[in-house]
Amino acid sequence: MNQDPALYSKICQMQKFDATHFLNTYLNQLNLKDGAPVLDVGAGEGTITLEVIIPLLPPFAKLVISDKSEKMVNFAKRRFNDQRIEVVRMDISDDEDDEVFKKRFDHVFSFYCLNFVPEERCPQAMRNIFTLLKPGGNLFATVIVDSALFEICDSMTKKQKWPPAMVHFKINPYRGVDKPEAKLRFFLEQAGFDVQVCKYEERTYSFDGFRHFLDFALAIVPVLNVASQNKQVEFVEDFTKETRNADKLSIKKSSGGEIVVMSYSVLVVCASRA
Repeated sequence: MNQDPALYSKICQMQKFDATHFLNTYLNQLNLKDGAPVLDVGAGEGTITLEVIIPLLPPFAKLVISDKSEKMVNFAKRRFNDQRIEVVRMDISDDEDDEVFKKRFDHVFSFYCLNFVPEERCPQAMRNIFTLLKPGGNLFATVIVDSALFEICDSMTKKQKWPPAMVHFKINPYRGVDKPEAKLRFFLEQAGFDVQVCKYEERTYSFDGFRHFLDFALAIVPVLNVASQNKQVEFVEDFTKETRNADKLSIKKSSGGEIVVMSYSVLVVCASRA
């Protein structure tokens, strides 16, 4: 991800839209408890936590917001002024035991984080989440499988000047798999979870204008972290060309300009620790 927390917080409308949709759809299966300690894994700069998760939670005793990016964590720390809320740096796929949080949480949320865990680290990530939960606690997660953005990045990697910066998008362990839901279920059950829901869903999201989509994409694509200013301009020009040719992206004329409709697929998980 492009490590610009301020930019990401401005363009994450799609993520908010999805988080709201999925939480409202599965809320009755989560058995949210009053006074529960809650963890949000891979929360970035905290927008989803603040604007989607917290409004749906009953009164909580403690909320821990975690991300592996120091920039995201530092940005999130400045946003939350509540003694019940703690922001920590945590890599959920790390193989070091964290005794501080062991069996601490009744509920763990994770939105579009686990798709960035490399396949060889997935079993450890699931074991870590399982360990963080109290007996009877549950996990609710969404995982991106594929999207028009990934297709565009594939096209960009064919240009020899961009592959080193685009490798970030090659690690998704569920993309290109015949039954990604079965693969994710396997990782969960291997870690000890009782899986209530592990569902594959096709979705679309409409961006109000080409610039809106481009801002969304460039806030996620990691090349802007490593490229010089001149290279960044060149990258945006190439990226714009590939975007307009993407199969999974529909660009429609409207009275206000253009509407960009992005197709993508998601795995939804509800699982619990016995």
